[in-house]
Amino acid sequence: MENRVLALIAGFIAMAFVIASYFVKKKAYYLLFQLLCIAFLIVSYFFTLQFFAMIGLAVGLFRTVTFFVYENKGKMAPILWPFVFSALTLASYFAVNYGILQTAQPLDALCLIALIMYAFIFRIRNLKIVRFAMLIPTVLSILFNVLTNAVLFATLTYVFELSANVVSIFKYHVFNKPKKMAASMH
Repeated sequence: MENRVLALIAGFIAMAFVIASYFVKKKAYYLLFQLLCIAFLIVSYFFTLQFFAMIGLAVGLFRTVTFFVYENKGKMAPILWPFVFSALTLASYFAVNYGILQTAQPLDALCLIALIMYAFIFRIRNLKIVRFAMLIPTVLSILFNVLTNAVLFATLTYVFELSANVVSIFKYHVFNKPKKMAASMH
């Protein structure tokens, strides 16, 4: 049942969660907001009948839940998990885009690289490193959307995410210098 209005509403809610994720101080909250974003993006893609995107996001949802559980326990997820999620992403891509839809394109590599990077970045426990590392796959996602003439809203979502990430980097890591460091400068 295609419904562009419901897809847009779900997409805006997802965008609000992804933007909020960059302005939290704990990695667990970051992952929680990312998880909520992904859930609403799945709903958005459901209403636009974009099933490959839904499958890819389902892998991302499982990935985020897994890392969220480890983060809540105060542990780093085993290195095996990013490889598992990367393999699932690649397998679903090839099954759907080569086998079912037969719509594979060379530019899809940008999207796949970004998705694999997310799998490894979400494993990192240091939120500062996560914020800086997320710049690369977000830019790749924007490039992919622009070069493949994706729906404008999908491109704008990544642009808003990139903007929120850059602002959070300045807020938490550029302008918010630790007090000890600032005191020693005087």
